[in-house]
Amino acid sequence: MSADKSNIYPTLALETKVEEDFVAPLTAVRGSLEILRDFAELSDEERQRFLDAALRGCTRLEQSVKELGEAVYSAGQKAEAGHARDFTSDEHKRYAERINVMRALDIVEIDFSDFEFSSSQIVNHFHDVIEEVIEATGRKWFLLVNYRDCSIWPEAWVAFAHRGKRVNVNFSLGTVRYAELPPGEDDADASAGQDSSDTGILPSREMALARLDDMRRTGPA
Repeated sequence: MSADKSNIYPTLALETKVEEDFVAPLTAVRGSLEILRDFAELSDEERQRFLDAALRGCTRLEQSVKELGEAVYSAGQKAEAGHARDFTSDEHKRYAERINVMRALDIVEIDFSDFEFSSSQIVNHFHDVIEEVIEATGRKWFLLVNYRDCSIWPEAWVAFAHRGKRVNVNFSLGTVRYAELPPGEDDADASAGQDSSDTGILPSREMALARLDDMRRTGPA
């Protein structure tokens, strides 16, 4: 009995695309960096050649990740179109209640606390509401994002990164993330060494608001 080529060919095509779009440029970047690390005697011209090769690999990876993010978002949109009944008015209300427009402070706070992003579809639903609420204001805002006990499953990460970046590009004057420490934990160590250029998740809402106040006065770092 002959093999079912309808199953074989798509698999080979996918493997080829992964090899070309991700494995090959990553190998080029890693190989160039390892040579720069291990061979101190390289001439300036040789070092520049390997640096250029690493940067070209990074550019290819950036493009591949962008295309993957767009593909995942498109797939999520198609899923929504095919299962519109899954996105109910109650869900819309629950998501909207997690978005607080603080006009006096020029801040929109987005509450991801205790929320589980288990699929790209949920990511797209939530972010559609975020964009809808902010777009209705007709302006950009400083964004304050609460990540306390937020869970993002691996299959939702690409869509989450893609939609988050889109919100930042289209609606943000500056974004600060925070996740409150559990009661009783000291935040002194967590806050040590942090400055206005740190883009990590801050350990308290107060610190996040202070960071946004700095951004408002001096502009994002």
